[in-house]
Amino acid sequence: MGLLDELEQEAARRNSDAAGEAERQAREKRWKDEVQPVAVRLGEYLSRFAKTLAAAERRIRLNYSIAGYGEVVAFGEAPFDCRIVPGAAQHEIEFAFAAQASPGDCSLVVADTPSKVRFISGVLQNHHLSGLHDVAKNASGEVISGRFQARGRIPVKLHALASAESGHMKISVSNVEAFGILTSTWTAEALTDEAFDRIGRYLLRDLATLTREKVDANTKRQLQSQIQRDQIKREWEAKLSVQLQEDEAKVIALMSPTASPRAFVTRAWSAVERVLRRGG
Repeated sequence: MGLLDELEQEAARRNSDAAGEAERQAREKRWKDEVQPVAVRLGEYLSRFAKTLAAAERRIRLNYSIAGYGEVVAFGEAPFDCRIVPGAAQHEIEFAFAAQASPGDCSLVVADTPSKVRFISGVLQNHHLSGLHDVAKNASGEVISGRFQARGRIPVKLHALASAESGHMKISVSNVEAFGILTSTWTAEALTDEAFDRIGRYLLRDLATLTREKVDANTKRQLQSQIQRDQIKREWEAKLSVQLQEDEAKVIALMSPTASPRAFVTRAWSAVERVLRRGG
């Protein structure tokens, strides 16, 4: 490598270091001037929101749909907690409360076979819920029928994390408009007073969705079809698993001592001995 090549490489490294330093300084400036202040304001808003909800004794009605069971209705009440963890390069906020399922408002499902009892119990347990009552059992103590109305507590949470590294805020909501976690990304410019109000109304379920992102009709149909296919697949997998267990139990229960494998082998040897005797 010649002298000029070495000098060019050194110049390139210096330019790269200078560009990296300029980028780092720009990131820090954006954090301090834009992202961090708006994250602090959101934390203050949600903290005040939690206190006001408790003072107003507000109940939040949440509706969920569970494939294979039906509708679950729950009500969120105080305490409403808001935890804020500030940092030099990030700002974390967590707003949380618990929603109690209201059995009288939830779907009533009658399970008239052992397999259906196991299936619906499993579906509810996937969401940490129960609700089996009016059960009937057979002689061996197995539940063979019952009625289901969902019971249990559902944790509801909004988690927001703003960082200097990313330059934006990521907001994740758990069990708000549906079971599971939905995540969205917000720029500092998007987190206006109107956006704060939208977040509050969303948590109160006055708004169906948190963001205003528009999805074209074709994409929406594809997403809905995929969700339906996934739900049907999960339901059939669960039903087949339960049915297989039930069929195995029936076969074992119907087997008499003479139908056991050992009895079959004994009868086979007896037949062979008879053939041999005749041949002799």
